[in-house]
Amino acid sequence: MDKAQLMDVIVQHQEIFAEIPEDTIEREIDLHKYMRGKEIVIITGIRRSGKSTVLKLLADQYQRRDENILFINFEDIRLLDITTDNYHDIENIAIELFSRKKKTVFFFDEIQYAPQWERWVNNLHFKGHKVFVTGSNAKILGGEIATALTGRNVVLALHPFSFREYLRLKGIEIPPFHLLTSDRSAEIFHYFKEYIEYGGFPEVLKEKNIELSGYYFNDILKRDIENRYAVREQAGLARLATYLASNASSKFTYSTLLSVTGLKSTNTISQYIGYFRDSYLFYTLPAFYFSLKKQAQASKKVYAGDNSFLNTVSFRFSENTGQKLENLVFLHLLQAKKGYSLFYHSGVSEKECDFLIMKEPSVLSAIQVSAEIQNSETKKRDIHGLLDALHEYNLPKGYILTMDRSGHEEIDGKDLIITPAWKYMLYPDLYP
Repeated sequence: MDKAQLMDVIVQHQEIFAEIPEDTIEREIDLHKYMRGKEIVIITGIRRSGKSTVLKLLADQYQRRDENILFINFEDIRLLDITTDNYHDIENIAIELFSRKKKTVFFFDEIQYAPQWERWVNNLHFKGHKVFVTGSNAKILGGEIATALTGRNVVLALHPFSFREYLRLKGIEIPPFHLLTSDRSAEIFHYFKEYIEYGGFPEVLKEKNIELSGYYFNDILKRDIENRYAVREQAGLARLATYLASNASSKFTYSTLLSVTGLKSTNTISQYIGYFRDSYLFYTLPAFYFSLKKQAQASKKVYAGDNSFLNTVSFRFSENTGQKLENLVFLHLLQAKKGYSLFYHSGVSEKECDFLIMKEPSVLSAIQVSAEIQNSETKKRDIHGLLDALHEYNLPKGYILTMDRSGHEEIDGKDLIITPAWKYMLYPDLYP
């Protein structure tokens, strides 16, 4: 790529990058934590979750210090012909644009489109530059760079808005728990019912346009999966994605997936599910067994990468609030319990508990999700599943997360704490 053309593109990128929209919501991230060290910072997460905005907020902090910053969005089609030879040009352009007295801080968006970027970013690191990169694929920002950047990078996993961030977007103040009145609870619950339907994509929430979610889903399917992996069975891939979205929070078997997708082998299905995980489109949750062999053989549960997909992609035959609530709780735990492992419990006589939170070697907490706990049969089933988990892992108490019901029961020497899911999300100190 010609250096003069590259210079034009980079200059335009700086102008766009400098604009921080007035409606930008600061995320619940300690930006200074990632600015302090010399490590390369890798920001990864599903498309449209706000990675570029986080880059802008980080850059703004550096500009306040009068630092040199250079931004490049490698998704720009004009950079399609960029080669490794252009990396030297980029470093020279930084010198031409800024004073040489200070090291330039580099911000690279959607870095996976740059060829052999790991080695170049590594070289920038060795030259004393701070580097931030974003990408929308877990594999390219995980295993594929482990060798090149071992010990020289930290990863910031970014998700769509949490419920706390959504309330901040709406201008709703979260009161201390002891000041939570019935009126404030009703107001927060109103927004929780919106959040469970709309999910957490920033632009979907700002524009209140859930149709954008469907476009995002198809964009991820096409660009991050079909194009990246040269998928030939595109119809089968789409059927698989639609089926998983329609059955989010449920267990799946490969025999069922074979029959509904028309795909010809379980290896292909396993490969496609891996692609979904790497693009954050879906997550899978294993059952917990002390035997690793049994754990590997057990059915997994699937969860959608954002709750909005359950409205825009899945085939809906009913409102299915329970499915949406469980999916939302999973996404919350994924963010709130970083550093912990998540499983579900599968006991005897089909007694199941939705979530186990584990810090090796121990299971620390068991959570059941029950949107319809006022139904006696549902309540009986959910309590039995939770109790089975509590006895299995010798836990004194467990949680049942509901839409709006609260309560407390003691059964078989175990404390069962019933609380609305939104309270669990907003007041984590009360529910360790």
